[in-house]
Amino acid sequence: MQLYSISDEYINYLKRRFPRVYSNKENSRIHTRKYLGAVIEIETHKYYIPLSSPKEKHDYIMVDGKKKVRKDTLIVMRITSELGEEKELIGTLQIGTMIPVPDDAIELYDVEGETDKKYKNLVKKQIIYIRKHAKSIIKNAKLLYSKRKAGVQNRVIQNCLDFQAIEIECDNWNNTKV
Repeated sequence: MQLYSISDEYINYLKRRFPRVYSNKENSRIHTRKYLGAVIEIETHKYYIPLSSPKEKHDYIMVDGKKKVRKDTLIVMRITSELGEEKELIGTLQIGTMIPVPDDAIELYDVEGETDKKYKNLVKKQIIYIRKHAKSIIKNAKLLYSKRKAGVQNRVIQNCLDFQAIEIECDNWNNTKV
């Protein structure tokens, strides 16, 4: 698995109908980089699973007075790096907000071309984790997709993006490009 960026044009296209799609924050970027994500295939579409920075209130829990990384869920997988005997949280994969993506809207991220050394090291650690856990990532994404598609009545699943509706928009995007 590799990391990709997604075009601002495609994100803006989807956000018109689906405001919960992760934004590339094109108007507030400190650097030129966009959000990165992993790309997998589910049924007939490629899906972009966005990465996100860790959030204190969502990704950590206090256990015996110590801050610990929360366990993975069906909608969020936490990317960790070993730091001695502890795990350092270095990002999350937001499976619940994955989106179908056409080939012309994604671009392979060139980690070696990254000029920010700190960010480059972080991304390299994330790639190592993602490759090591690729089977689990794909399994979770496909399971969530199938539960959402089947209309499972669960608050968490119902709060995920409507993958089938977004697939229609993805196909419409493709048709407008023909």
